[in-house]
Amino acid sequence: MREYSPKRLLLCLLLICGFSGMMQILVFGKRQDLHHQHYADPSTRPTTVVGAPVEGVVAAVGMDRIHLNNGKSTDPYRCENPGQYRVGERLKITYAQGDPPNALKIEKL
Repeated sequence: MREYSPKRLLLCLLLICGFSGMMQILVFGKRQDLHHQHYADPSTRPTTVVGAPVEGVVAAVGMDRIHLNNGKSTDPYRCENPGQYRVGERLKITYAQGDPPNALKIEKL
């Protein structure tokens, strides 16, 4: 087995730590710059377009969305806690436009 000197091991360790630190600075710094570029001025933030309330029966419940059957079609709506709703329940959902739409207010009927 080949023996390495402590100086060489220390130098390699410093290079690895320095490189990983630089990569974190580059990656996370760029992410923050992009965030501030898009949302620096509150007046330029995207506005929420609210759609008309939709009534229907819960057809399926996913990890982060509810699939609502309104008689014509089954549409997904993203919500914070879909586990509290059961398949077959009638709901009225007020939502914000998006893909999938984001449920702002959910009422049981």
